[in-house]
Amino acid sequence: MKIILSILLCLSLTSCTVYGVTNDYKKLSEKEKTTVVALESFDKTDTQHVYKINGQQLKSELAKHPKSLVYIFTNGCTSQYCLPMSNYERFAEENNYKLFLVMEGYSHLNKTIEQRSEVFKQPLYSIDNDSYNSWYSVRYHRLFANELRGIEKKAKPEWEGSLYFFNYDKLEKITRDLPQ
Repeated sequence: MKIILSILLCLSLTSCTVYGVTNDYKKLSEKEKTTVVALESFDKTDTQHVYKINGQQLKSELAKHPKSLVYIFTNGCTSQYCLPMSNYERFAEENNYKLFLVMEGYSHLNKTIEQRSEVFKQPLYSIDNDSYNSWYSVRYHRLFANELRGIEKKAKPEWEGSLYFFNYDKLEKITRDLPQ
């Protein structure tokens, strides 16, 4: 009986797809893979692609803007801290922030793409895990966030939120919710 249960368990696990452990690039369709490209310039972005970036590239761009908001998110997130993309775009527009929407990985990319509309003009970025020599999202996300924070790469700070507010390239605060 134990052998049969073990076999059934193994079979069921092989048919499961686990998301979020790695960047999930390999789980994208061929068409989706063609939309993910390396960033050449922040001035040459569009809404048809997802641009891979690292923290240093983003910090260099942040230095050009007096007020910026970086939102690091997981596609398809359903927690209380995740709102539709249009909420972040509206907040940024109404409060004169330059908005940077940065995906943690590629799982459920279609859920983010489905939110795009005619009024949704912000490019999408993703953390370039290759810059951090890691396929594991928990590691490259931490290293990326630490670069934005300006702290030691190996540090493991408490999670304060996914909304990073900047004055030029100086981090002002990190929050979980948009200010009212």
